[in-house]
Amino acid sequence: MPSKQRTFGQFETPPDVADLLLALNVRRADDRVLDPSCGTGALLQRAARWQAWLAADEQSDPEQLWGVELDEAAVDVARQRLPGANILHQNFFTLEPQEPFDAIVGNPPYTRAEWIDRLEEQAAKQLAMFEPGTQAGERPRNAIIPAQLWKKQLNRRSGLHTYFFLHGARFLREGGRFGFVVPNNWLDVAYGEALKQFLLEQFRVIALIESTVERWFEEARVNTCLVILEKCSDRQARDAHLVRFVQLRQELAQLVPYDSDHRARFSAVEALTTRLLPGQDRTSESLRVRVASQNSLQAGEKWGLLWRAPAVYHQVRRRPATYRLTPLKQWATVQRGFTTGANPFFYLNEETVEKWQIEPRFRRPLLKSLRNVNSLRTNVVSAWQVLTIPPNAVLAGTAAGDYVAWGEQEGLHRRSTCRARQPWYALPHQEPAALVLPKGIWDRHLAPLLRPPTLVDQQLYQVSVRPGVPLAAAAAL
Repeated sequence: MPSKQRTFGQFETPPDVADLLLALNVRRADDRVLDPSCGTGALLQRAARWQAWLAADEQSDPEQLWGVELDEAAVDVARQRLPGANILHQNFFTLEPQEPFDAIVGNPPYTRAEWIDRLEEQAAKQLAMFEPGTQAGERPRNAIIPAQLWKKQLNRRSGLHTYFFLHGARFLREGGRFGFVVPNNWLDVAYGEALKQFLLEQFRVIALIESTVERWFEEARVNTCLVILEKCSDRQARDAHLVRFVQLRQELAQLVPYDSDHRARFSAVEALTTRLLPGQDRTSESLRVRVASQNSLQAGEKWGLLWRAPAVYHQVRRRPATYRLTPLKQWATVQRGFTTGANPFFYLNEETVEKWQIEPRFRRPLLKSLRNVNSLRTNVVSAWQVLTIPPNAVLAGTAAGDYVAWGEQEGLHRRSTCRARQPWYALPHQEPAALVLPKGIWDRHLAPLLRPPTLVDQQLYQVSVRPGVPLAAAAAL
């Protein structure tokens, strides 16, 4: 059973992260500030300190601080921390905006759908937005997300934080700032496209900030980034705006070397924010900033590349005609390896082959990963074979037929991936691969040539080049 903290995605914002977020969003001592998922009030407590500093020691007004939280125990703690603030024990998604806010800041829950089947009853009710409906895309009963918000054109794999962006925008005044700490995976995956399109149409994207040297929430087990936005209804102003993609190369504690209660800390953080928002690319020992005009950003692009790609990528992106590059799809075909739906059945080791005496004509060598490949030209030696039975094969009286019958006794033919095939045991035809790419990149990137060409698992991509393209040159590229 996951802890309550992991269940609700509650991870208190560290002071270093909170101060950077607030410095970029809270700009006046009298700003009305909303945290729509305030938890125990840690971020609002820091906001109160910032407003006191901006007020130059004058009394700041805690009534300008607003928080909303669904967890009753967390609400009690937040009210004790901030006795003068407005802490609401409600579902933020059921609230309607009244007077607009100058700044919305938050660290929305890092809720993951796969935890649902392990949750206690109360937790499951609060996270019911992830429960499947009776039909595809249907909103479940008693869901945390109301129908009008659920029906927005979002991918159903979107995390809960996505809905905080959508609903929160309604609470922000024109020109107000919106700053969240969120997981960064939505920047580079298909289910983040709708959110990126929404941000481009509603805001000037001030900055996206990540750290290359520290994980801000170790217990959350996710990589996070700061998203800083400014509400803007003027399309021309949005298009002309410069977006900063910032990588921090030193820990925040080094960039702001003062304790959280030190008065000099606030000036130091404010000075840091000016370094993060230059008018052109900047690189130093402590940070790197890539600048892109907002009208050049496309929702379907992987925005994470603007952080992490080498300089040549950005040169090509800005002046594509100068480099005359040819897209991979014009000179090669990339295909994923086998997705079997039952690897222990279809992938045969020596013991299984020996036990069942499966005929050689029904099995072929298989490469599952590049873990032990250490050369760009490699002679494939694999302990694995893949079961390759043609759809029209006659299996009566064969050892392969006995093996298939055993698989049906085990119920493998009823698995969704397997039953979609006719017959279920006939994997789609694939040609052996001579050139492969890894699906996931860890500590190295290889594009080895295989000798002889070999069938591969879905963890690898096989690359087939067009006639006339030298295979070795393709591997080098």
